[in-house]
Amino acid sequence: MMLQRLQASLSATTALRERLGGHARTITPTLRHGWLPRKAPRADFWRTQITNEEGRSIALSGMFADVAGATDLVVVLHGLGGAVDRGYCVEAARAAHRVGVPCLRLAMRGADGLGEDFHHAGLTADLGEVLAQPFFERFERVALLGYSMGGHVCLKAAAEGVSSKICAVAAVCPPLDLGAAQRCIDAPGNLVYRRHLLAALNEIYAGLAARGKVPTPVERVRQATSLREWDQLTVVPRFGFRDVDDYYESQSVGGRLTQLKVPALVVASPGDPMIPAQSLRGPLVAAADQVEARWVGGGGHVFFAPGVDLGFEAEPGVEAQVLAFLLGGGKGGA
Repeated sequence: MMLQRLQASLSATTALRERLGGHARTITPTLRHGWLPRKAPRADFWRTQITNEEGRSIALSGMFADVAGATDLVVVLHGLGGAVDRGYCVEAARAAHRVGVPCLRLAMRGADGLGEDFHHAGLTADLGEVLAQPFFERFERVALLGYSMGGHVCLKAAAEGVSSKICAVAAVCPPLDLGAAQRCIDAPGNLVYRRHLLAALNEIYAGLAARGKVPTPVERVRQATSLREWDQLTVVPRFGFRDVDDYYESQSVGGRLTQLKVPALVVASPGDPMIPAQSLRGPLVAAADQVEARWVGGGGHVFFAPGVDLGFEAEPGVEAQVLAFLLGGGKGGA
């Protein structure tokens, strides 16, 4: 009995240490990038027009760093409420530059402030349209790398086969169950993250409202105090879901992972304060033949210690390791 109590106490202590470490590893790099941002490789502003579900032409943009003669491309997608200049996107671009691979940091619909429309966590059509652009015709292989919600979109796009050029996909700290992620973000202990996220989403929504019609008045949307309420007021009416649960259930990628036909990697942290580990384990076990999973202790949400080794033949660090997986066709893992 005493041994069982000791084991339970040690387990609880380890879990607490992971949670506290997860918060520190999430917040510290974000603040550091705000104060002393790492310089991204030279890149050109890229912009195109696509057609949305309503038949309207809308703009998408990103930052494109080319490499003459290269036929591989890495596309990087940011998280919910994020942008292409986020620290993790910059680190991905730097890693691609070091190995001589072109990189497109793509802003998801509305995230660039153009204010023509906005995205949701299951919207993959935009990525398919972008990869079909004549601009990218020369690229024979396209690797997808997404962070947080961007990782969810990348996994779903690959599972749906939105482009035959997709050769591999990697997702860093993605939700696999959107409902579970929402409940975690809306939990009382995540007030700081939730406020930060809602502020970013409200900025995107206000830009859209200033340029056209929105499903719910901006003033009402700004009153939302939870991600669930925000989604109910905006995503649900804009994209025609029955309700917020229909949105989460119909768009979650967890049940689609077994449909993947290309090498896939998920990097996760037990201490991630926004993505509950228990919501990932079931889908990852079910799709073990299709998805390689790497659990990294001491990590936060989309940020990890600099010396992380995922078992691939590359320099230490999550981005370098992930690119080795993507460009090696999923080979070289431990």
